[in-house]
Amino acid sequence: MAYYKKFSAILAPRLLPLFNALLTDGHFTPESLSASIVLIPKPDRDPLLPESYRPISLLNTDVKIFAKLLSNRLDLLLPRLIHPDQVGFIPGRQAFDNTRRAIDLLWHASSSHTPSLFLSLDAEKAFDRVEWPYLFLVLEHFGFPEKFIAAVRSLYASPTASIVLPHAPPTPFQICNGTRQGCPLSPALFALILEPLLQAIRQSDGVRGLRVGDQTYTVSAYADDILLSLTDPTGSLESVSSLLARFSNLSGYKINMSKSEALAISVTETESARLATEHRFRIQRSRLKYLGIYLTTRTETLYGANYTPLLRTLQQDLDRWSRHMISWLGRIHCVKMNLLPRMLYLFQTLPIPLVGEDLQRMQRHIDDFVWGGGRRRIGRQTLYRPRDRGGLGLPCLRSYYYASQLAQIVAWHCPTTERRWVELEHSMALPLKLDLWIWLSRPHRPLLRTACPAITNSLTIWTKIALKCDLTCYPSPLTPLCHNREFAPGLQSAIFSSLTAKGLHRICHLFPRGTLLQYQDLQEGAHLPPASLFRFLQLRDFALRPHIKQAALTKLTPFESTCLRGRYTKGLISSLYQQITCTLDWAELPYIRAWHADLQEQLEGDSWLDIWEASRKISVCTTIQEQAVKLLMRWYTTPAQLARIKKTPTGDCWRQCGAKGTYFHMWWTCPVIHEYWSTIQTLFEEVMSPDSTDTGPLPAGKPAGRPFTEGTQVAYQTPGSCAQGSGGGMDKNGGPVDRTGTQPYQRLLPDGKTDGDCTPHYGLFL
Repeated sequence: MAYYKKFSAILAPRLLPLFNALLTDGHFTPESLSASIVLIPKPDRDPLLPESYRPISLLNTDVKIFAKLLSNRLDLLLPRLIHPDQVGFIPGRQAFDNTRRAIDLLWHASSSHTPSLFLSLDAEKAFDRVEWPYLFLVLEHFGFPEKFIAAVRSLYASPTASIVLPHAPPTPFQICNGTRQGCPLSPALFALILEPLLQAIRQSDGVRGLRVGDQTYTVSAYADDILLSLTDPTGSLESVSSLLARFSNLSGYKINMSKSEALAISVTETESARLATEHRFRIQRSRLKYLGIYLTTRTETLYGANYTPLLRTLQQDLDRWSRHMISWLGRIHCVKMNLLPRMLYLFQTLPIPLVGEDLQRMQRHIDDFVWGGGRRRIGRQTLYRPRDRGGLGLPCLRSYYYASQLAQIVAWHCPTTERRWVELEHSMALPLKLDLWIWLSRPHRPLLRTACPAITNSLTIWTKIALKCDLTCYPSPLTPLCHNREFAPGLQSAIFSSLTAKGLHRICHLFPRGTLLQYQDLQEGAHLPPASLFRFLQLRDFALRPHIKQAALTKLTPFESTCLRGRYTKGLISSLYQQITCTLDWAELPYIRAWHADLQEQLEGDSWLDIWEASRKISVCTTIQEQAVKLLMRWYTTPAQLARIKKTPTGDCWRQCGAKGTYFHMWWTCPVIHEYWSTIQTLFEEVMSPDSTDTGPLPAGKPAGRPFTEGTQVAYQTPGSCAQGSGGGMDKNGGPVDRTGTQPYQRLLPDGKTDGDCTPHYGLFL
């Protein structure tokens, strides 16, 4: 793909006519539709059996680019074509939409003692079995234009594949069914293919799902991972089996019932065993695996079934990685890229409280791994901040857990038609609305009439951190008008229905554009009943109370703005994590205060943004990046520090200049090093900027510029030190920029050995 990007100006004009021709009667060459299949052996399997290998298909790049173009256009329509029960590969939908819903339904069935069966269907090679005539029939049924269908047909016009084997020539064979592996369009096509089956199950009179409020919840799917929530198990299973058989005959899609599993709630063991025998699925007594997590009959056992084994595995992984020589920043990257995604998936999919001791133990294990079992030289507040905010980006598990749960509170504000678990939890909380209730201060909150564990956990976290992390203030601009104990008439929400229908839900809605709303504005475009005027005057009187008016006109916090928009946007968890971890102002970071004290001036925020950016992009080499970060965050030990902790008898400079060996002195103001800096300045002017005017030597004890501003990081080599540096370039003003790194050094003793002291004796930033 890099080749296509590099030469896009040459290739794009040639690909465009080809792609346009495919919308009518054009076609790819047979070679373009050929796939190379590489076999990946499955662990602990017999290598002589074909099923012991996982095939990975490699497609022609021209074909993949064209398929991606079609996929991008189809993604715009999928949320409207595919029911919210299907969350796999649909833009804006995620796996936790179905896991949280399943946990809610399991709790509801268990607490209401409703005889229920949760059946997880195992599809037999789902993507490989779909018949192409059925695929194109579905596209026509959904109303896709002929050009789009013709474009899809061009991808399935007699494709071939060959298996890549060592020392054997490839033998092409014809592909006759299934969506193509590795094709960007395949996930979207499969969602369309499966939708008629899911719709038939929902609409079948014989299939009874769990009913909560005025909605029925029968089926949830992530691509081919289907979970059925059935009441009346005997009758419902008969209807489901009939629908699956008919769909299989039509499409080629087949369910492997012998690998399908079910979890029974309030169903006798005798009845469960009979159903399992008749329909040939496996019955599970206490837990059921779905989308990578274990669903249990009791919410209290979810933690032990999911977190306990994962934490044990992660600790073993950290212990194993600790035996390898990995750089300091490399260890942080290991945690971010390997450990964090596994924890983050459970944080999102399981709306349950964590055991604080386990989380603290895991965080300590991570810290020990990052520091190699040694002393921690940088505070956690700095470690956990993102790198572009002056930190190191080490994941804080507790903050990521809070961010994941807050993201689902944001989802409460989304339209209920987008996420069925939101609709479900709103039904459980009636007559209150969760997206309004949380913005009330505790004294003014009415009693919440639900014990749903997912809801109570989210509300507990919100109450705990809302004020602490500056997510809101009370009263908030989003304070609701109805069900608010401070506004007594609003406790009877029905009498304000005509006004809430006009969008008056929160106190900020009464002050659009900063001025109080007038009744005439509400009457525009719609007729209001006469009683609405009196209700509006009641709202107006409430809004004009000094503290309410002040709250309504208060600027929204970032979290309040996100909730008010009602959209679960991409990168939401990362954004919330930054809000949680960056509550401390950047100027209060210990190393920044120390630099300001040394420089005897306050650098502006923009200067520090440039400094942080420069330290991240100083080089592609991790070692050089690490040295820059260590220097910036005052990692290195100085004579003054060693004397303070009684490691040395005196804190004088090691260069024997007689001054106190502070961090700033050792790097910058020591007279012994002054001549070196003058030489460096002269050298840069001569080599990098030959046309510049010579500014003369540096004045004694005073650098020509401030440390850590736009300029140059340099290193020098003193007797016994090992310093390295490389790279160069020009800054935006044409001045020199040298991307040089530094390394700690060890002092040489008279016998030629080193004393193991890794304290630096070299330069700073010009």
